[in-house]
Amino acid sequence: MTVYNENNRSTIELTENFYVNNKSKKKHNLKIQVKLNGTGIYLRHETTEGGHFTEQLIRLEDIVGSNCDNRIRKRVRGGLGSCKRDRDDDDAHHHSENNTDNDPKDLSAYLYIFAYIRKEKPLKRERVVRILRFRSFVSFEENLKCAERWHNAIKVNKQTSDDRRPLLILLNPKSGSGKGRHLFQNEVAPILKEAEIQYEFIVTTHANYARDYIRQRKDIAESYSGIVVASGDGLFFEVLNGIMERLDWRLLTHRLPLGIIPCGSGNGLAKTIAHLYNEPFEPKPILNAALACVSGKNTPLDIVRIELANGDKYLEMYSFLSVGWGLIADIDIESEKLRSIGAQRFTLWSIHRLLHLRACKGKVSYLPWRQNESTAKTKTEDISTDQAVNEEVKAPHSILKHYHDFQEEENDPETILENNEFVDIISHSSRKYNGDSWQSAESRRTAYYSLAGQSTRSQRSITASVLSKIEAANTELEAKTLQSHLPPLKSPLPVDWNTEEGEFIMVHAAYTTHLAADCLFAPESKLNDGIIYLVIIRAGISRVQLLNFLLNMSSGTHLDEAPSSHVQVLRVTAFRIEPHNSDGIITVDGERMEYGSIQAEMFPGLIKVMIPNTSVNNAECIDEYDQNKGAGEVNRNP
Repeated sequence: MTVYNENNRSTIELTENFYVNNKSKKKHNLKIQVKLNGTGIYLRHETTEGGHFTEQLIRLEDIVGSNCDNRIRKRVRGGLGSCKRDRDDDDAHHHSENNTDNDPKDLSAYLYIFAYIRKEKPLKRERVVRILRFRSFVSFEENLKCAERWHNAIKVNKQTSDDRRPLLILLNPKSGSGKGRHLFQNEVAPILKEAEIQYEFIVTTHANYARDYIRQRKDIAESYSGIVVASGDGLFFEVLNGIMERLDWRLLTHRLPLGIIPCGSGNGLAKTIAHLYNEPFEPKPILNAALACVSGKNTPLDIVRIELANGDKYLEMYSFLSVGWGLIADIDIESEKLRSIGAQRFTLWSIHRLLHLRACKGKVSYLPWRQNESTAKTKTEDISTDQAVNEEVKAPHSILKHYHDFQEEENDPETILENNEFVDIISHSSRKYNGDSWQSAESRRTAYYSLAGQSTRSQRSITASVLSKIEAANTELEAKTLQSHLPPLKSPLPVDWNTEEGEFIMVHAAYTTHLAADCLFAPESKLNDGIIYLVIIRAGISRVQLLNFLLNMSSGTHLDEAPSSHVQVLRVTAFRIEPHNSDGIITVDGERMEYGSIQAEMFPGLIKVMIPNTSVNNAECIDEYDQNKGAGEVNRNP
């Protein structure tokens, strides 16, 4: 049965009775009613003798996928017995699943349901497999239709995308402990199979391989549904910059969400996503991140545009994590010589750097973030509009298709830009051009003009002209890089900026909660809040204070006493660092850069990042059978 909820979303409701025969004579045979609806799959276990029953709910967001088969490949704990609908119970009990597992004449169809159940104490995801065996009919084809009906209903209720394009997965085999391939094969590939997701797997061979591949691959927008990085933050940095170096970067940032599976040593972004969505990370960070990459959910992610200058050298790049100058950057880069000892290298080098403390001389300027300021939001809205227009008018044949399929019902400009099926070509031009130009549907001027021998211009020539103008505008748009709103790096700053000059132990800017899996640097940060958290530590701070600062970063309590005379935390939308000395370390997303002046500018929600399929409130009571116990398992006696 198909029903519609309050959001007018269709869901399918199915109910069947299944039976499980127990080998032990001491246990009763079980009758299990399985019910699928828009909330999930309810399992009502009831003994055939005594009337004792329990109830359980597997939520839709916990279900990764399902698939049909004609055999039991492996006995999995949690499987359900043969399907019984109208036939008598005694016959169902007689046909034990265990007696037909290897029977070549078995005509049963099996539906495997794969779920990763969220457990709160301790917070983790536990894999659960349920096997439904359909054998009510005398032919395998009919039984398979029953299994496929459930399979398709699960996909409908989960709102699984119809996009059958594969994921592009890039893996750095040397990241982290160097076991990337092994980890992918054993922990990621099985989840992709359970979710029925196709993918193309590429192993990088050298630094900037991913950056060059993404930049040069011409058909990437049409070929893939998303890009997943199986590595640390460094490879994500490469992919991001490869996208932003393309002429069609607007199209890619609009169409292709990016995912990350933490196979590296830092893993700041992956930990940030898990932290913000209250998802488990340890002890299986790869498993939980892989679940986010197959969820089909994504959200905007803030990106920061970086400019660097060192003499005549000038660089432009894009960052998603942090910019560092001073203490933390020194520890991160200088401890590379101790990489063989693992994460302990950071601790040892922190002690070394505290004993040999050094200050950086220079100037720090910043533009304070204002909660009611609309500038940053306007930038994002302009970019989003460009993305939507660029996607819809990408190719001439696409425009013609939309023109011929036009429906008068689609007259809301916002709906038109978001709907991929019907697009009003006039609405496109009115959004793209000045409201009083002749292309605008709301223009005060006429859209027709005199031609020799006729009083009006033909519809065909009007269409051709509009198409020509749209193509010209689209070509011009594609040729533009992301436009900065800051003055050039070597030019004076506006008067609304704040500036201070002196000696600094550290200046570190972050726009994710975590710099690494064990470093909660900016606890209040969000993925798309449009804020850069700038932490400034001035010279004169004691070593004891610095030690406490570093030790408390793991728990996020290092900023509890800030601001102070030496430590200050600022919310900004842009900043500039101008070192006075010629020797030092500056990092962007953990990568060492040319030492020199640097400025950064926030672009809120510029790209999309894959996130877990987590309900707003996991504690919400939605079990219609037992509203007091929610999704737990409950014992009842009628």
